[in-house]
Amino acid sequence: MSAPRDLDGLLRTFLKEGPLELPDPSYDQVRDRMEHARQRAFIGSWRTPDMNRFLTYGLGAAAVVIIALLVGSQLFGRDGNVGSGGEPTPTAVTTPTAEPTPSPASAPPLTQSFTSTLHGITLSYPEGWTAQAATEPWTDSTFPLEFGEPHADWLADPSLTYNLFLTVASQPIGDSTPEDWVAEQMASGEGCASTEPIVVDGATGLIGANGCNVVVVTTAGRGYWIQLYTSRDDPAAVAPYDRAWFEEVLASVQLHPEDAVD
Repeated sequence: MSAPRDLDGLLRTFLKEGPLELPDPSYDQVRDRMEHARQRAFIGSWRTPDMNRFLTYGLGAAAVVIIALLVGSQLFGRDGNVGSGGEPTPTAVTTPTAEPTPSPASAPPLTQSFTSTLHGITLSYPEGWTAQAATEPWTDSTFPLEFGEPHADWLADPSLTYNLFLTVASQPIGDSTPEDWVAEQMASGEGCASTEPIVVDGATGLIGANGCNVVVVTTAGRGYWIQLYTSRDDPAAVAPYDRAWFEEVLASVQLHPEDAVD
């Protein structure tokens, strides 16, 4: 009864850390054990043919199991992993594509009207903009562009405030000729280096070129400053407010110098 236990021990030792092929002494021991067991199965009258057949089948199955275990250990490795246990193939990482910058929206229509009782001018501006009327006359020789100053009227986009606004002001030209007064304004720090002639509501003067949206005109002894200011801090936000849009504003201007207050 010790033979099966010894055979089991040999098999466990082999399958645990043993080589793929049995060493000759071990192979001979297993073969002798199997032969001896087979001979014992045929000795004595108490063994029946069915029992002999069962032993034959059982020994054959045991041999099949041993072969299967040997083949399996070679295919799957001693640690139970399929193949040689190499590093897993890394998964490709998809880099997100940056969203394109949306195109600037078109400028809103000029649906509101503003009249300056101090400077004698009316013009249209977009709905939603805020209007701040002048409370003091413009007395400086040239126009000082300081957002919110009381000498001018300010129409501004509340979301951009001083980055996008319209401003207007007027003053008597005094002893200056219309041409001299216009030239003096354009030569100031807030004027434009290059200009073109323009007519606004019958008043003649100059408008800046190359993106300088300043207009200076005179009529009935009074000079007017009209400007669209767009900051470079947020180009996309102010892009729709270009020269074409400014010209729409100028087309809505009505000058009434007789109503101005000095």
